[in-house]
Amino acid sequence: MIEISKENENNFIFRMKVLYNQMIHIPVMLDTLKTEFPLFFETANTNLIYLPMLLQEQIDSEILIDINKPTRGYCSKFIKMLTQTLERLDKEVNESILEKLLEIISPIPQQQNDNEDKTEYCWKSYYVQDKWITLKNENAYNLVGMTTWGAAYQLSDFILSNQNLFVNQKILELGSGTGLVGIILDFIKPLKKVILTDYSPKVLKNLKVNMELNNIEIQDFINDDDDEDKKIINNVNKENDKINVVRVLDWEIEDLNILNNYSGLNDSNIILGADIVYEPSLCKYLVSILYFLLERNENSVAYISSTIRNQSTFSIFQKELKDKNLTVIDITKQFEQSSPITPFIYDRSQIVLYKIYLEKK
Repeated sequence: MIEISKENENNFIFRMKVLYNQMIHIPVMLDTLKTEFPLFFETANTNLIYLPMLLQEQIDSEILIDINKPTRGYCSKFIKMLTQTLERLDKEVNESILEKLLEIISPIPQQQNDNEDKTEYCWKSYYVQDKWITLKNENAYNLVGMTTWGAAYQLSDFILSNQNLFVNQKILELGSGTGLVGIILDFIKPLKKVILTDYSPKVLKNLKVNMELNNIEIQDFINDDDDEDKKIINNVNKENDKINVVRVLDWEIEDLNILNNYSGLNDSNIILGADIVYEPSLCKYLVSILYFLLERNENSVAYISSTIRNQSTFSIFQKELKDKNLTVIDITKQFEQSSPITPFIYDRSQIVLYKIYLEKK
């Protein structure tokens, strides 16, 4: 085996940690590591990793910090990959790693609690500009806003690559979901206002959790907004010096003038949305809100990132934009050609990024 420097070992462990914390499929993780760090593999034709005891200790202390994260199941698969590799190479397995595997496969005592949240969650983490950020997601795709989708990664990449566009702006995000875009916006200083919105109470609660998980202070309008309209109007004008606001926003509004009662919405300079074009019946409401907001603020612009899973649904969205005479520029290729290396691992092939604005007559 060729001698490997300590610097290379540290880089290898860090890359493994990045892949692990984003829950990359284990075979894909191994292929990625073998491409980037071939010296750590026994041969070019196998995925058998060179894992001396010191390297195992680093994995144990720097990656396997919490067996419940990203999930117990993923942690189990990762450790089994390590142990099977070492067994095939007839190498000793680190005792602490083995103990963690035994802890994972041991039955968890079940406590009877009818009010307990039985949803399975995963905690994905990303290394962004020398800082780790973490998002709580549902492990199963039961509710759209409880999962971080590829378009949110693309929009976050766009923000990180074009920070000058967002400095000193008032920003509104439609369908904020797990909150990745809001967390990424916190890297930009200064900002005047960031309003994060969604509709589902469960999604909004999780959005708030993720903001707080990443030490981002928020002004919480969730409880104010989940009641009748009168309660909204009575509370929206409360003053607060926090930059970040989390609030309810229902798109299915027949009279959009009610948005005038939502403090801060109408004077947003930039409107953001990631993976919010997924339901045909909502397209007309989404575009109506975009038009309403863009019309009220001169020089305002929207950036909408969308994964095209169903062309017919996306065509409805495109037609609604055309009917409202909104100017649409597909900036996907322009962005991809100029963007630096992304901190996120995702499939870009079906994702498009639109710049949308209303030309003033």
